[in-house]
Amino acid sequence: MKTKIFILFILFLCMFARNTSAIKLTKDATISILTCAPGNELYSLFGHTGIRVTDKANYLDIVFNYGTFDFNTQGFYFKFARGLLPYQLSCSDFDRFMASYVYEERSVYSQILNLDSIQKQRLMDLLVENYQPQNRTYLYNFLYDNCTTRARDIVEKSTDNSITWIAEPSTKSFWNMLDEYLCRSQWTQWGIHTILGSPATSIVTTREQMFLPDYLMYRLDSAYFNGKPLVEPIKVIYQAPDQTPNNPWYISPFFVFAVCTLALILLLQKYRSRRLLKAIAIPFFIITGIIGCLIVFLCFFTKHPTMYPNFNALWANPLNLIAAFFIGKEKLPWIINKYIFVYLYILIIGFLLWFLFIPAVPYASMVIFVWMIYLCIRLRQVQK
Repeated sequence: MKTKIFILFILFLCMFARNTSAIKLTKDATISILTCAPGNELYSLFGHTGIRVTDKANYLDIVFNYGTFDFNTQGFYFKFARGLLPYQLSCSDFDRFMASYVYEERSVYSQILNLDSIQKQRLMDLLVENYQPQNRTYLYNFLYDNCTTRARDIVEKSTDNSITWIAEPSTKSFWNMLDEYLCRSQWTQWGIHTILGSPATSIVTTREQMFLPDYLMYRLDSAYFNGKPLVEPIKVIYQAPDQTPNNPWYISPFFVFAVCTLALILLLQKYRSRRLLKAIAIPFFIITGIIGCLIVFLCFFTKHPTMYPNFNALWANPLNLIAAFFIGKEKLPWIINKYIFVYLYILIIGFLLWFLFIPAVPYASMVIFVWMIYLCIRLRQVQK
């Protein structure tokens, strides 16, 4: 029975998607913003935003979702890496939408918009227009154009951009805001800090803060429209059980890097073997070179914002990948020897600059600076 109802529901959607005036809301209809708590998967770490339309007279209770993508998209991973993956607006039954969040134990909050019948109808028409096949797809941008900013923008459009956003002056950067969620996954935090460039450390505006679902929820709660609150008080639709993050300090990137670096330095100091030194140096030059290639790719060959400049390229230099293939030789070519000399001084300068200016390099990576400095010094010593 539920399958038949769902099929009828899909046919209904296809029908009204061709005609933006096909759905006429009654005066008792409500439109609300749904804010979903963060999940455990990478794509759900920051939460989600949806728009719910409820009209009992029309037997309507649906959720519009701007955060849908298709794994079957041709060249999915390459497009995702380049920031060219198309996302789209989808529409589902509210019960089906909620079932997934209850299953994942993610809380869901609702804020009913205080709009009159004309404004609600305009918002509904805009959503239906967006849902048309030729309009529903867009290029997703994590910081500036995502499921949350799209929900905010269409609400603003339905009110002729007359919403007054009230908030204290921002003192946070994108890094600060992301860290509020990434602290639950320290290695993901290190990885994102490594690939994000220096612009991510700049202070964001109040409007830019609303790329995160929780921040949009709080800004909606204090916003005004036509001299009255834009939304009704926040209502809890589903409260998930409390979850205690399991992030022991001894598996943090800083601790792991520090222990490994200390152990390797002690090993190489005890066994002054050229062969052992080069056997250890080669994989580290390869790894840092690969990371450097990724940073260069993200900076210059993608549509992702806030990637350039990236000071992590000081330790993750793409040229390390080339140097790695010559380090194993009995005698280094003069050009590689000269490169290691230059790379050593870049590392030293970068390490000192971190303490003076604190550029966009995660503090755990400072251990990598120390380790690569040590390797470069030892490699130059064995060439003399």
